[in-house]
Amino acid sequence: MSRIEDKIAEQFENLSLGKKKVAHYIQSNLREAALQSAQRIAEKSDVSEATVHRLAQALSYSSFSEMQQDLRRIVIQDQRAVHNFIQSTNRQEHSWLEKHFTQEAENIRQTMMQVDRAQIHEAASLLLQADRVWVAGWRMGLSVTSFFSFVMKYMLGNCELIPQGGVAEYVSYIKPGDVVFACGYPRYCSRTLKLSRLAKEQQAKLIVLTDSGLSPFAKLADLVLLAECKSNGFLDSYTAPLAVVNAIINEISYLEKERVQGNLERMELMLNEFQDSFEWVHKLK
Repeated sequence: MSRIEDKIAEQFENLSLGKKKVAHYIQSNLREAALQSAQRIAEKSDVSEATVHRLAQALSYSSFSEMQQDLRRIVIQDQRAVHNFIQSTNRQEHSWLEKHFTQEAENIRQTMMQVDRAQIHEAASLLLQADRVWVAGWRMGLSVTSFFSFVMKYMLGNCELIPQGGVAEYVSYIKPGDVVFACGYPRYCSRTLKLSRLAKEQQAKLIVLTDSGLSPFAKLADLVLLAECKSNGFLDSYTAPLAVVNAIINEISYLEKERVQGNLERMELMLNEFQDSFEWVHKLK
């Protein structure tokens, strides 16, 4: 019997917009959805409850209850996750700060389960082989892309962060042999998505950092890296995505130690030349 994740992946493109919203929510929140009612899933997906039931039928389940049983079977396979979830819903209310750090830690744990060494190695290799690296992703995604592009420029010298206001001008220079690194999280910025499509049309390689295999970015990419972004606050968390790009940076340093070291040494010389650092001075009395 196919798992619900497989059924969603197979049927996703044929689903209506409302059903896609529900499918995406379930795929991204398996543990939570396994314990939620159809009404609660509908509220989280911003659709009607009837749409949740229709999705169950579209995925070849006889009812929502059967679909939920399938969800629970998947979740039970991860006993630690179930234990943690039940504990978090039964125990006394945590302080907001403890909840915050608990969620951040869970994002890292879930991301670690989704990203393996081979993917990080592949990403680092593609970036090292690139004639030029273009980084795209704005709004909240800038917390990842601005950091990543700065460090890549510092290490390799051939990386450029595409400014949101200058997409057309920069995209015209993307060519075969280049790599585009795109960060695409809900709400899935249409401008970043269009840039990604154009980069593929221009035969550049595309690495995507996103939240789900159902993300519109995923089907375009040569390499998909998944990182969780759940938050107890009103803004998504980018702690796990930052951990992924840090892993790529570390792998690049390992694979091309001499090249990176040479670039860093030249950069330090220029920083010293421009005295671009803070110096403590003795205050005369």
